[in-house]
Amino acid sequence: MRILGGILLGSMLLSTGSAFAEDDASELKALKTRLRQLEQKMEGQSRKEEARAARESARQNTQMAAKAPVPFDPCASGKLCYKGVTFTFGGWVDLTGIYRSRNLASDTGSVYNFIPFPQSKNFNTDESRFSARQSRFSLLAEAEVFANTHVAGYGELDLEGAAQTANSVATNSFNPRLRQASIEIDRTDLGLHFLAGQSWSLNAPSKAGIDPRGVDAPGVIDFESVPGFLAARQPGIRVWQDFGPEFKLAVSAENAQTSFFGGNTPLVGTPAVGPQGVLNPNVLVNLTGPGGSFFNNANNVSLNHVPDFTVKGAWDPRLGPYKLHVEGWAMYRDFYDHFNFANHDVNTVSFGGHFSAEIVPKLLELQGSASHGALGRFTATPFPDATLRQDGSIQPLPITAFLIGTVWHTTPSLDLYAYAGLEKTKATFSNVGTVPFGYGNPLYNNLGCNIENSPAATCNANTSQVRQYTVGFYDTIFKGDYGAIKAGVQYSYNQRFAFEGVGGAPKTDDHIVMTQVRYYPF
Repeated sequence: MRILGGILLGSMLLSTGSAFAEDDASELKALKTRLRQLEQKMEGQSRKEEARAARESARQNTQMAAKAPVPFDPCASGKLCYKGVTFTFGGWVDLTGIYRSRNLASDTGSVYNFIPFPQSKNFNTDESRFSARQSRFSLLAEAEVFANTHVAGYGELDLEGAAQTANSVATNSFNPRLRQASIEIDRTDLGLHFLAGQSWSLNAPSKAGIDPRGVDAPGVIDFESVPGFLAARQPGIRVWQDFGPEFKLAVSAENAQTSFFGGNTPLVGTPAVGPQGVLNPNVLVNLTGPGGSFFNNANNVSLNHVPDFTVKGAWDPRLGPYKLHVEGWAMYRDFYDHFNFANHDVNTVSFGGHFSAEIVPKLLELQGSASHGALGRFTATPFPDATLRQDGSIQPLPITAFLIGTVWHTTPSLDLYAYAGLEKTKATFSNVGTVPFGYGNPLYNNLGCNIENSPAATCNANTSQVRQYTVGFYDTIFKGDYGAIKAGVQYSYNQRFAFEGVGGAPKTDDHIVMTQVRYYPF
C-alpha cells in the first residue's frame, strides 16, 4: 500500500508539474506575440515619422531653392564655352505672308494710323506680299567674374532696317538692324542688378520679374503687335533690386524722343501749327535732316534735353500651381521746342500696369494691360506725343490704351490665341480767330474724306482711336535635337476712327491675314 501510495503521489506531482510547464509556455508565447505586435507598431510609427520628416525637409528645401538664385552652369549641355564665358545662341529663320484688304504699302508691320479713308485710291486696292525680314539672330554671353557677381552681354539683330538702297524689286536688300545691345551686372548676394545699353523700355511688360531682354508681347505675327501693347527699345541705364523672391523694384533713365503732330509744309504767317498740323518753319522741334555723326539725313531726330525716367514695381506671388505676374509703372517725360526766340518745355507723367496669369496651369493663360498719358511714340497706332499752340507752347496728347488676350495650349504642340486692343486720344487744340490749331480740331475740313480723288486738303481728319480684334493659331510641326519648325495663321479686323470735323467724323477699316513659317535652330 505504501508503494501504491507513493506511485500515486508521484503521478500527481508529475501531472501538476506538466500543467505548470504548459501554462508557462503558453504565457511565454503570448508575451512573444505581444512583443512582435509592439515592435511592428513602433516600426510603423517610425516610418510615418521618417516620411513626415522627409516631407518637411523637402518643403524647406523647396522654399530655400525658391529664395536662392538659380546657380549659373558655366557650360550647360547644348551651349558653347570659351575661356570661362558661356555663349547661348538664339533666333530663327522666318517667312511671313501678308494680305491686307486696304493697301497700307507696308511690310510685316501694319501701321494702323495709315489705314486709308475712301478718299485715297489705296482704300479700294488690296495688297499681298511675302517677307523674310522678321528673321532674327541673338547671342547671350555670360560669366561669373567674381563670387556672387554675374555678368551678361546680350545682342540681337533682325532685318527690319530699310536703308535708301533697300527695295523689293530684285535683290530685296533689306539691311540688318540693331534691336538690343546691353551689358547686365548682377550681384546675387545683394539681389542688385544693373544694365546699360539698348534694351526694351522699362514700361514694356514682362512675363516675370524685371526682364530687359524679353517682353510679354501678344503672340501674333503682325510686327506692329496689337493696339494697347506699349513698348519701345531705347538706349539707357537701369537699376533694380530684389525684395525677396516675389517683389522687384526698378528705375531707368532712357533716351528721349518726341513725336510732334505736324507736317513739313510751312504756313504763311507766324502760327506754329495750322491746318493739318503743319509746322511753321520758325519752330524748331526736330533736328531736321541732321546728317551729322552717323545720322541718316533723310530722318529727323527730335529736340530733347532731358531723358525719360521710369520707375516700375513687379510682383510674382506664389499661388500653388498657378503663375501670376503683376506690375505697375510711372514715366516722367519732358517735351521741348524753340519758337520766336524762346524755348518751351512741358513735363508729363504717364502710368500703366500689366498682368499675366495662368487660369488653368499649363493650359490657359490670360494677360492684360492698361496705360494712360502722353505715350504716343510707344503706341502701336502710332499717335503723336504732342501738338503746339500758335505761340509755340506745347500741348501733350493724352493717350488711353487697353489690351486683353488669352492663349489656349490645346495640345503640347498647338496654341490658339485671341486678343482685343484699343488706343485712343482726346482732341487737343486752340484757335486764333478762324484759324484752327492742334489735334482733333472740329474746324478741320473732312468734307472729302469719303470721296475718292478729292483734294488732299479736304480730308484733314485726325485719328481719335484705333481698335483691333485678332485670332490665330501657332503649331509646332517638328521638334528635336535639330531645332523646331513652327507655323501659324493670324486674322485681325482693324478699325480707325477720326475726330469730328467740318463734314463729319470719317472712319475706315482693314481686314488683315498673315501666315508664318519659322525654323528655330537653337
